[in-house]
Amino acid sequence: MKSPLLCFVACLIAAGGALAADEPPRKPFFQTDFFGEMPRAFCIIQKIDLTAKTMVVKVVKDGRLETIAIGPDTELLFRNAYGEMEDYFPGQHVMLFIYGDEDRKWAGIRAVQDEIQMTAQHNWFGTITKIDREKRQYWTRREEKNDKKEVTKVVELDHVYVPDVKVWKGETPVGADALQVGDEVIQQLVEKDGALVAVEMFDRAGAEAVRKIQEARLYQSQTEKGLSGYVLDLEPMSGALTVMINRGNVKRAGELKAGDAIQIAPADGSAPFAGAIHEIKNQDSRKRLELLVNARAAARLKYGQALRVFMPGTGGPLPTGRSGVPVPPVKK
Repeated sequence: MKSPLLCFVACLIAAGGALAADEPPRKPFFQTDFFGEMPRAFCIIQKIDLTAKTMVVKVVKDGRLETIAIGPDTELLFRNAYGEMEDYFPGQHVMLFIYGDEDRKWAGIRAVQDEIQMTAQHNWFGTITKIDREKRQYWTRREEKNDKKEVTKVVELDHVYVPDVKVWKGETPVGADALQVGDEVIQQLVEKDGALVAVEMFDRAGAEAVRKIQEARLYQSQTEKGLSGYVLDLEPMSGALTVMINRGNVKRAGELKAGDAIQIAPADGSAPFAGAIHEIKNQDSRKRLELLVNARAAARLKYGQALRVFMPGTGGPLPTGRSGVPVPPVKK
């Protein structure tokens, strides 16, 4: 005979299970607490390995060196727009937006932001209050305000600029002589001889101009090299292939449509193959392509493999034969 206490405990457990079963399924949601604690780190790029997809950076706060992996979904934000790894360079001052694990340790890189994009997006334009042209030095002041327009923070900075600094006040850069007290500017800093110096400066019109220039350059690169994506899922027997297009290529991917026949090239340089898009889905801020490809091409792919997805009519002749899009059998 069971004791009354054991029966009572068993009833509580059963009741708890019933309550859990009645609870609606939990769906993924934007976890603001995680976003708020994600580390941000100002760094100076030391080395870039395009083959290994890594960067060695020096953390400005403490001088330590970190090797970071640039994943297929890492956002590369450059010149107030999206960019590519090839755009970055040693000495460049950037900010990393970092995924942190349960112990707040670095677990992955969400974004690499050059200083132009980061400061423009945060509207950190500082008003020039003083210029010493002999020392090539300038001082700025920026106020941060709350919803009531009350000043909550004042940021005062000073920087030295290089002799051939580019000052962007429009579509064409000019020299330091164009700088005036009262200009509202941001800058791109680069480490030279152990010190951070300004190599480019931008007012709001200049920041907008370089954004358009960068977007045009990226558009041309995407036309020539394809969109960056990776294998999300595949089933060789049916030729079903799911490709995720990363955030930096989503805007151009918006031109794709179901029914398009496109060329897809593995980023490792192996032979390209053809694919037919049968569905395009939005997934958070990315795009997912559902394609039909030749089973023989699908058989040599791997989960997570980097791909270049070409826009219709680009990338050369569309592969045919055993690398071409198969024709479904006709039902009798």
